[in-house]
Amino acid sequence: MDDNTNRLSSSEETARQSYPDINAVSEMLEERGVPESDMWMGREVFGNVYRYIARYLERYHATAYKVLFTVSFKDETLTDDARTDIMTRFREIVQESLRSSDVMVKASQNQILLVLQEVNAGNIDTVLDRMLNKWYRSDYSGSVSLRWETQSMNAHYDEVIVGTGNNKEWVVIVDDDAVNLKIAEHVLSRSNMRTTTLKSGHDLIDFLMTNTPDLVLLDIKMPDMDGFEALNTIRETGGNMARIPIIFLTADEDTQNEATGFAMGAIDFIKKPFVPEILTARVKRAVRMIRLQNHLTDEVNNKIYENEQMLIHIVQTLAEAIDAKDTYTNGHSSRVADYTREIAKRYGYKDDKLNDIYMMGLLHDIGKIGVPDAVINKPGKLTDEEFEMIKNHPVMGARILKNIREKPKLAYGARWHHEKYGGGGYPDGLSGDDIPEEARIIAVADAYDAMTSSRSYREPLSQERVRAEIVKGSGTQFDPAFADIMLEMIDEDFDYHMREGG
Repeated sequence: MDDNTNRLSSSEETARQSYPDINAVSEMLEERGVPESDMWMGREVFGNVYRYIARYLERYHATAYKVLFTVSFKDETLTDDARTDIMTRFREIVQESLRSSDVMVKASQNQILLVLQEVNAGNIDTVLDRMLNKWYRSDYSGSVSLRWETQSMNAHYDEVIVGTGNNKEWVVIVDDDAVNLKIAEHVLSRSNMRTTTLKSGHDLIDFLMTNTPDLVLLDIKMPDMDGFEALNTIRETGGNMARIPIIFLTADEDTQNEATGFAMGAIDFIKKPFVPEILTARVKRAVRMIRLQNHLTDEVNNKIYENEQMLIHIVQTLAEAIDAKDTYTNGHSSRVADYTREIAKRYGYKDDKLNDIYMMGLLHDIGKIGVPDAVINKPGKLTDEEFEMIKNHPVMGARILKNIREKPKLAYGARWHHEKYGGGGYPDGLSGDDIPEEARIIAVADAYDAMTSSRSYREPLSQERVRAEIVKGSGTQFDPAFADIMLEMIDEDFDYHMREGG
C-alpha cells in the first residue's frame, strides 16, 4: 500500500470528518472510553480482548495489525434500511476472510475495526487485497466509497497508512458501444483491476469531478461529444482531472487521429476489437509508469520539503545567534519573520514564496554580526561613527547572503529593509517600487516589532501609539499596501498579544 493519503472524493472527505480515525479509536480502547452501544462485543469484553492482545504482543514479540474501515454512501437519498443492508453485507464479506484468531468490532456507525494477529508489514497488503477483491466483485461496492487505515499494533500512533480503494488499478472505460464496454470490463476485471464503465464524454467529465481513477480508456468516435472534445474539456478544466492519463480507443487506422491524440496529451492508442492480452498489458504498463512517475515526483517533493525545513531550522538558529548579541532584542528576528510571513500571506504569497520571505525576515539583521557588541548594547546616544557602524549592517548582511546562490533573494531583506518608500532611507536611498517588494514588507514588520519591544531607552509603545505611527509612515516610510495590512493585523489584535512577550 502507498504511504501517502490518496485523494478522497467528497463523500470520503465527509466520512473522514464525521468518524474517528484509527488513532482516536485506539486511544478510546486503551482508555476504556468506547460507548457500550458502539461495540458489538460490548465495551468491557472487547476492551479486555484488545488489551490482552497488546500484552501478548509485547511479551512474546509477536505481530498484529489494526485495520479501520470507514464506509460512506455516494447516494445521500438511501434509506436507513438500505444503508444497514449494505453495511451488513460489507461486514459479512470481510468476515469471510478472517481467521478464528482475528477480531472484528463495530467502531462507530459506519466503521468496523479489525485486529489481525500474526500479520506484519510484509503481508498486510495481501490480507487486505483478499478482502477488498471480494468486496469489489459484490453488487454493493459501487454504491459506497471505502476508506481504510492500517496501523501496526507494534507501532506508535502516528505510523498510519491510509487507502481509498485506489491501490488496485482503477480504470474507467468510456464507449457508446455496450458490447465494447462489457468486453473491456471483463478482460480487465479478470486481471484483478477495478473498472468503471461510462457511455459518453459528458458522463466522463461529470464522473471525474468527484473521482480520480488511475487511467481512462476513451473511445474517439461517440455521439454528442467525441473523445477529442472530451479530452479537450478535461485539460481545460485543469486541476487533478487534467492529470489523469488518457488512452484512446479506436477502430480506425487513421494516423492523423493518432497524431492529434498524442498532441493533445494522450499517452497511447489501443485498437478495437480488443486483443485481451494486449489490452491488459498496455493498461498495466501505463498504470505502472504513471504510478512510478507520481512516486518519483512525491519523493522529489518530499526531499525538497525536507531540505527546506532543514534550511529553515539552520536559519532560525542563526537568527537566534544574531539576536543574542543584543540584550534588548531577544526574539526580534523571529517575530519580524512571523509578521513578515503573515503580511505576505494576506497579500497573496503562497508556498515557496512564503518560505522564502520568512527566511528573509529571519536573516534581515544578519549584518549585525559584524557590529561590535558594545555599539549594539550601548545604552546612551550613539556617536556619529557608531551610528555609521549600525547603518552599515544592511550592506554587510547582503554581502554575507549573496553567496547563497540557491536563494539569491535572501539578500534583499538584509540590504533594503531600512529603505523608505518616500526616499531618504539607507544604504542606497531607494524609493517606491525600486525597493524590492520583499524588503518593503519586512520594513513594516521590522518597524512594528521595534515599536512594540523594549529598548534600553524606553518601554514598548502602546498599541494606539504604534498604530498611529504606522498610519503616519504610510506612503513615506512604508509602502501603503503593506502598511494597510499591518493596520488590519493590529485592529484584529484586541488584547495586544502581537508584541514582545505577548
